[in-house]
Amino acid sequence: MKKIETYEEFQEIIKSDISIVIAKTKTCVVCKPISEKLKNFMNDYPQIPSYELYIEDVEMFQGQQLVFTVPTILVFSNEKEILRESRFIDFNKIERLFGLYLN
Repeated sequence: MKKIETYEEFQEIIKSDISIVIAKTKTCVVCKPISEKLKNFMNDYPQIPSYELYIEDVEMFQGQQLVFTVPTILVFSNEKEILRESRFIDFNKIERLFGLYLN
């Protein structure tokens, strides 16, 4: 997963056909295992770009995207949010969405 450093970079990333972003904090104990699980999960979908973002580093992100809890996984398609999973991540839901998108 690539790391997003600025809000402008985030805005460019979500213009693609589909992309997935995990928002986390550096002090979150749950974020690291979820992030690792997402990284392994995304190995099955190499055609879908995946990114990680620390909300401390990209301050505008939290307010602009209304992320109030971490970890939060966001899936975007052509600048539109099509899925949001926070705290309790349902990877089956993400898998079904990718299945619809890729078929």
